[in-house]
Amino acid sequence: MPVLQHILPFLLLSTAAAAQKPLTREDALTLALERSPRLIPSRADVAAARARLDGARLLFQENPQLTGAAGTRFLPDGNIFEGEVSASQPVDLLTRGPRIDSARAQLDAAQARFEMRQVELAAEVREAFGQALAAEQRVQLAEESFVLAQQSVRTVEERLAAGATSRLELNTARVELGRAARERTVQKQQHSAALAGLRLLLGLPPSEALEVKGPLAPPALELLSPDAMVERALARRPDLRAARQDVAAASAERTLAGRQVAPVPSLGAILARDEGDLVVMGTLGFTLPVFNQNQAAQGQAAAQAEQARAALANLESAARTEVQLAISRSQAASEAALLYAGDVLQALEQNLELATDAYRAGKVSFPELLILRRETLEARRGYIDSLAELNTAQAQLKRAIGSIR
Repeated sequence: MPVLQHILPFLLLSTAAAAQKPLTREDALTLALERSPRLIPSRADVAAARARLDGARLLFQENPQLTGAAGTRFLPDGNIFEGEVSASQPVDLLTRGPRIDSARAQLDAAQARFEMRQVELAAEVREAFGQALAAEQRVQLAEESFVLAQQSVRTVEERLAAGATSRLELNTARVELGRAARERTVQKQQHSAALAGLRLLLGLPPSEALEVKGPLAPPALELLSPDAMVERALARRPDLRAARQDVAAASAERTLAGRQVAPVPSLGAILARDEGDLVVMGTLGFTLPVFNQNQAAQGQAAAQAEQARAALANLESAARTEVQLAISRSQAASEAALLYAGDVLQALEQNLELATDAYRAGKVSFPELLILRRETLEARRGYIDSLAELNTAQAQLKRAIGSIR
């Protein structure tokens, strides 16, 4: 027991450390696909469709019917007790095939929709993960801006004490410090909101710590020609596969409705006692579709089949448009991010350092220094925004082509 008391704190510390391990983009995707509450309804739909298929496979869709009768036959020379028991079982073998086909197609459609929900969830997680990373970098940038504003106040105070500047510049520096402090607070709030959104997607409780790590720029996609990307989407998107299975299910339902017009045989037996003698007879019956020839079900099945075909055509057209728009957005985001590549940001940072030194030497005014500083910070913020947009654009492109990973 004393040994356990010494080891237990270390075990708790190691467990807490493992729980607070920063998540990578791939870790977040894996966790979301395992735990996200967004997938619960789709999993239930698959389970329900599987149960319907099990029910469709039953050889007899109706249970046997058991009836009985008993009474007394009154005769001049005495009464006789008589009774009979009969059992019958409808045997509808004509509808079993299309019923199974319809249920199997509905199960395949439910599974495909579950896969599409996973694709959509993966895109949401990628986007939320990028937003959390971008918010974290904006917080760091706001912290740097706040530190620079503090340094500016001290520098202006030193120059004011030396008689090299006016109180107007000191007031301006203090106002800039207040603006930087407010911006830092706003960015921290947005970072918390971004983490909360990601936590919801991952199915994590609010009390569980969450930290993300990794590059904001997503891994480069394998870019094919637009036509090839469209063909890939049409071939692999789960929602299109689900729509095709809806067409198959509607066709099977139409066949089922047509076969339900045919007479259904019913086999049975009667066990009776007649004037004291035991009588056993077999029975054979048929339903007679005289009044109800299943017109409503056949008309409804035909309409649903037409609707399913139209929905598939519309979805294929929408998928083509989505892929083309996602490709254009991804290309535009890549070009925007490339604008900051090379020596652009580095040159701005060097200019900021040179301007700061020049201000200390009295060669530039404080407003000039503020303008250059804001331009530098705005450029760095623009670079973060461009990478976040690139991450979102590529997440939407993967969703458009039906890719989870």
